[in-house]
Amino acid sequence: MDKETNQIFQLVLQKLDNIDLRFDNIEKRLDNMEKRQDEIYNVVKAIEHSNNVRKAEMDNLTHKVAHVEGTVNGVGELIQNRRSIK
Repeated sequence: MDKETNQIFQLVLQKLDNIDLRFDNIEKRLDNMEKRQDEIYNVVKAIEHSNNVRKAEMDNLTHKVAHVEGTVNGVGELIQNRRSIK
């Protein structure tokens, strides 16, 4: 192989190595983006779960308030009925 052909092959190999390094760098970035996306997904799922828990707690509280309101109204009616009897 002559000197010029050898230089061309060396240049081609160098360019291919550079392309390979760039490709590795892109793969690393994609891996980092995927990890970050997974982290964001987990945060969103945690927020969604927290919202569901809060909603259930609010529904339970609403139910308890309605029960207390019914009890208070019943006691009020009982008192008014007793007053009207006297």
